[in-house]
Amino acid sequence: MTLPALEVQIPDHFPQAMAELFRSYRTYLKIEKNYSEHTLFAYLRDLKFFFEFCLKEEIDILSVDVLDVRAYFADLKSAKKQDKRTQSRKLSSLRTFYKFLFREEKIGANPILQVSFPKTKKKLPKNFTPIETEDILDYQDGDKAEVLGKRDKAIVEVLYSTGLRVFELVNAKLSDLNHELTSLKVMGKRRKERFVFIGEEAQNALREYLEERGTDGPEEIFLNQRGGKLTTRGIRYILSERRTVMGMEKAITPHKFRHTFATDLLNAGADIRAVQELLGHASLSSTQVYLSVSRDRLKEVYRNAHPHAKK
Repeated sequence: MTLPALEVQIPDHFPQAMAELFRSYRTYLKIEKNYSEHTLFAYLRDLKFFFEFCLKEEIDILSVDVLDVRAYFADLKSAKKQDKRTQSRKLSSLRTFYKFLFREEKIGANPILQVSFPKTKKKLPKNFTPIETEDILDYQDGDKAEVLGKRDKAIVEVLYSTGLRVFELVNAKLSDLNHELTSLKVMGKRRKERFVFIGEEAQNALREYLEERGTDGPEEIFLNQRGGKLTTRGIRYILSERRTVMGMEKAITPHKFRHTFATDLLNAGADIRAVQELLGHASLSSTQVYLSVSRDRLKEVYRNAHPHAKK
């Protein structure tokens, strides 16, 4: 199945100056910020909605003020009833865009800095239960070609074993693996390099796949059925397909493997700063959200073990 690349098209009715700003910003996000395919798509889609609003209301993009921004979000809320989390993301997109314009000296100040983010309740990350994890890792699709079956097995094993982001997985190269397949060099967000470690089960699955794959073709470890580099959308399709054939109710996504990786490590007593390094988080606060998930396990242990825990 061919999966089209994520891309936001510039509408023909956009004035030339607006279209040029859009192109310049897209280049900035892609080259300088090195955003992932999905983040790039989300930011550009949000900007397109804002540009459409400015055209409708006859607002000059370079002369936007706080009232204009508030009117835009009021319009979004009334038309689409978007929740606070979505509004917060759209505001972040605009803030980045106007930060770019300020850097390029196209505006004198960033008007978005005066707009506060809506307060949102932080959602706890969702992860797989141990039984779900084993079911997903052990499942084998007998209808798939052998090399694709082994590839899919290696993908899920490596995701769970390393906690990689999906873009880190698709960009991982054969040369990034050490000879014993016990570690992998990763280029994370903001081109920050780190090493992750590969467990025995994932090593075995990876070794079997690489024996089938061979060393010819692209440098990337995981290839599609045509022998080209797998995309992030390709990985998500493979996992979604796995969920369908398994008849599993819960969605299978790369990020759920990442959450499960972190939660399982913390439940086993791993140091939170070590988990932070393995996940490639820039700040400890990003990792601390997993502590809430792990506390559920601690509560369970307490209730089951402490004589006075039950009423």
